[in-house]
Amino acid sequence: MSFDALATFVWRRPRTVLLAAGLLFALALGLASRLELRTNAAELLPSKDPAVVELDRIARELDGTSVLQLAIESPDRAANLRLAAFLTARLRALGPDTIVSAAYDVRAEKKFFHDHRWLYAPLEDLEDLRDAIEREKNPLFVELDDSQTPEGILHRMEKKSSRLDLFPTGYFESSGGKLVVIVCRPPGGLFAEHAGERLERAARRFIAEAHIERYQPQMKVGLTGDVMSQLEERAALEHDLAFATLVCVTLVCLAVVLFFGRIGALPLLGVPALLGVAVAFAVAELAFGYLNASTAFLGSIVVGNGINAPIILLSRYEEERRAGARPEASWRVALAQAVRPTAIASLGAALAYGSLVFTRFRGFSQFGVIGATGMVAAWLAAVTVLPALLAVGDLRTTLIRSGAPGRTVASRLAHLATHRPRLCLGLFALLTVSAIVPLRAYLHDPFEYDLRNLRNRKSLESGAAKLAPRVDRIFGLTLTPSVVVADERAHTAEIRKVILDRDRRLPGRPLIGAIATVDDYLPGDLATQRKKLAVLAELRRFYDQHPPGDAKEKDRRSELRPPDDLRPITDADLPEAVRRPFTERDGTLGRIVLVYHGANVSVWDGKNLMRIADMIEEIPLEDGTVVRSSGQAVIFSAMIRSIVHDAPRATLASFLLVALLVLLLAGSTRGALLVLATLSAGVLWMLGAAAWLGVRTNFLDFIALPITFGIGVDYGINIWRRISLEPDLERAVAHTGGAVALCSLTTIIGYGALLVADNLALQSFGAMAILGELACLSAALIGLPAWLARRR
Repeated sequence: MSFDALATFVWRRPRTVLLAAGLLFALALGLASRLELRTNAAELLPSKDPAVVELDRIARELDGTSVLQLAIESPDRAANLRLAAFLTARLRALGPDTIVSAAYDVRAEKKFFHDHRWLYAPLEDLEDLRDAIEREKNPLFVELDDSQTPEGILHRMEKKSSRLDLFPTGYFESSGGKLVVIVCRPPGGLFAEHAGERLERAARRFIAEAHIERYQPQMKVGLTGDVMSQLEERAALEHDLAFATLVCVTLVCLAVVLFFGRIGALPLLGVPALLGVAVAFAVAELAFGYLNASTAFLGSIVVGNGINAPIILLSRYEEERRAGARPEASWRVALAQAVRPTAIASLGAALAYGSLVFTRFRGFSQFGVIGATGMVAAWLAAVTVLPALLAVGDLRTTLIRSGAPGRTVASRLAHLATHRPRLCLGLFALLTVSAIVPLRAYLHDPFEYDLRNLRNRKSLESGAAKLAPRVDRIFGLTLTPSVVVADERAHTAEIRKVILDRDRRLPGRPLIGAIATVDDYLPGDLATQRKKLAVLAELRRFYDQHPPGDAKEKDRRSELRPPDDLRPITDADLPEAVRRPFTERDGTLGRIVLVYHGANVSVWDGKNLMRIADMIEEIPLEDGTVVRSSGQAVIFSAMIRSIVHDAPRATLASFLLVALLVLLLAGSTRGALLVLATLSAGVLWMLGAAAWLGVRTNFLDFIALPITFGIGVDYGINIWRRISLEPDLERAVAHTGGAVALCSLTTIIGYGALLVADNLALQSFGAMAILGELACLSAALIGLPAWLARRR
């Protein structure tokens, strides 16, 4: 069907078209309403990326690596401990689908290690103790070094064998007990959102039921840990998206009313754009079933960009109506003159989005599918639903020429470009050179490594993030280590050695604070323990053969004589809380290696995470085995690696697809090359401005680069097509420039709505995309007509 036949059909049967559109909108809205939001970083990576594969494997094999911490605070230590005991008991009663463990103390573990402290002493210390005691019985021996006395050696042994010195009282508490912490672990891996959400809801319910003011009037209970950080980030993102969408729709409506001078233009432009959004999210539900941190905010972007084609078509239609043409004839002229440039603009944007589909990075590819679908659907709605609405609703007999600000600005810019072309081209050249200057250094490493700039601003100032440093001081090390699962238990010692060797060799200060395996909590292998037991037996025999001389000597001997019931310690003898972190779901024990970063190492520094990832992501062993790991550090490193791999390809594909589309549909090779040159200059200015302003690239704002090619071509191609049909250069730019400026304004509003978000990554994306919009619009409104004016 030709466009002329389509116009005839729609104008003759508008209610049929609107009914079909209404049914499609209802169906799409129903599908879109089923979408869930997944905000964890692993959802952005390719599902087959080694980091994601290993993360999934760890989540399947381990009970839980994330933590939720309940921080109880009041001046009364006893009240704090009573509440901690109550809440811990309630939390432990939850089912295994909600919680793996909950604890506020290590008293049982401390008792176990104290009772078996003799076995945990190094064999050489036990031998030194035996020799020291034997020396004491020599009347000619005089000990000059206190550290070599039996008491000195025993003190050294106890210091070495103490496993839980961080908790002298046995409780997870600050000095004085004003802050007591309960540590809970939900099932699942590092990014187990749903289990963490269930645990957080249960914890809040138990806190409410406890009526904490009864324990102590000043008592407060806060939640922190990586579980809370994830939940706060998701809640903040959901709020940001809703607020940004509301701001976008409100400002777009205001801009449309100001430009067209009537409220009646709102449904004419809004219905096609909203239909495009609904169809896009319906496809997202059918294809993926969820939105990730990249795709969640596409609603405001598709509204701001999808409304462009209806704006151009309606603007051209209104121009004909003001000239006195009847509605149907006005639409035919508008469609004939604007269908090609709007098709190029919309399909160009769709191709730019679509170029992301060929990347491995799910944050890009899913964004591409949803964005491309939205743009195509919005354009199809513009050429079908918009004329149907006009056919039903445009009953006006007279029209008043609008003096909207957009047209006034466009007229002034058109006059400047056509009457002062040399000045405009000089400014064009100056901007281009200025953009090139900082690019070499900027493109060498444009990434954002401060992870605080990717989070929600409010969560950094309050909530879990504010409480975390005080809680972390109690534990010394992070409670969420990187996890390595060896193929065999025998590999764990070699894995530790490889990681520590890498930490020493890599430039910079050491990052690894501790590496733990279950073998660290055993007094050695069976042969070593038997040697220790033999020495301990010698000590007992020695004391038994030499009765104490007085009461003081008897007390001293009770301290220095090993107990009679010592025997080798096996895995099964260890306290359950000690075994649990090293036990897999199928009961396998001993293959897990926990890698903790140093207490002074900032996990907000992405470069630290990348260095840690270099140490643990792939660990080759001497027998040829390669052990992989995952976790926050490995996921972040994989994201950078994936962006570096995919981003240049997506950008090149976007430009080539848009260039091919322009060459095929522009109607003139000369015009196509001019449009592409203008577009390229605009993108170059965007990058230069980002470099000068210090806008760093992250997993969100890099998308702005490839899609700017598709969206930015809108302005140049519409101005060129109108110039090719209008002999008066200034008039052509003035008439089309206003509509083009409104198109850019609505797109900027779609991006600009992200600037009101508290999420700093969304703000960064909005800033980068707005730079692209302003640059491409300026190049099209001033640079392109100035070049043509100079040529003429």
